[in-house]
Amino acid sequence: MRIALYPNQDRDPGFGVTRRLITHLARLRAVAVIEKDIVPELVEEGLLRDTYASCELMICLGGDGTFLSAAHLESAKGIPKIGVNLGSVGFLQEIDPDRLGQAVESLIAGDFDIEERSLLESSCHDAGGHEIMMEEALNDVVTARGMRAKSITVGLEVDGIRVQNIRGDGVIISTPTGSTAYSLSAGGPIIHPTTDVILVTPICPHTLQNRSYVIDADSVITLRLMSNQEDAVLTVDGREEIPLRMGSRVTVKSSARKVQYIRLWGESFFKTLPAKIQQRGLSR
Repeated sequence: MRIALYPNQDRDPGFGVTRRLITHLARLRAVAVIEKDIVPELVEEGLLRDTYASCELMICLGGDGTFLSAAHLESAKGIPKIGVNLGSVGFLQEIDPDRLGQAVESLIAGDFDIEERSLLESSCHDAGGHEIMMEEALNDVVTARGMRAKSITVGLEVDGIRVQNIRGDGVIISTPTGSTAYSLSAGGPIIHPTTDVILVTPICPHTLQNRSYVIDADSVITLRLMSNQEDAVLTVDGREEIPLRMGSRVTVKSSARKVQYIRLWGESFFKTLPAKIQQRGLSR
């Protein structure tokens, strides 16, 4: 069995956990695979440099950001994924480091379930109608005011129908998976990750009414920057910031592709949720 590894050096200094994982895999006669451009300084006996596309599943080692980064890798898009939590909370990370050996044994034995997690397909056009970005999101697509402490006005449309102009710090469009990320911090609801909906949450709106919208997954959502704000930006899963100008248009809909998310322990989402939320409150 060939298993892809995607470690984060910042979360795993010296690659101690990664090397322990490689040892567990070798003991069970599985092959650990890593692409040559991913942490080239990691040299270990039993580690094969090859394309992730040749693997049956992927193990990400780090925080939620590491998992999101792995979900965007072109060569790993079709591979089921699971994470080892080396971050502060780890909503997306299924394995705690102290259960690493047990987890590897279950993975090799095929003793796990796969959830299909929704993705958002987003595109951005400038005021002249030229496409400047197209990207998928596992967590969220965010329009925000940027560094200046000045509000922006974003026009919200659903299936071509104008809903409202939202004045504030921006708007988050998230998947159910992303409902426990930035959207939760902005006051959005928690949604079970396999629910087939799209969530729209204003960021610090300048209004006495602050409500999220839960929208059918077949809908097309459009955000238009209505105000002249030079620092406004668009981010997809917290990655590269794309500058927005007055008249910029962001279109978001459900992607045809799903992320195959490995569930290892059979624990309910709502069973583990309270502990993770409490941990987020205590993390720094």
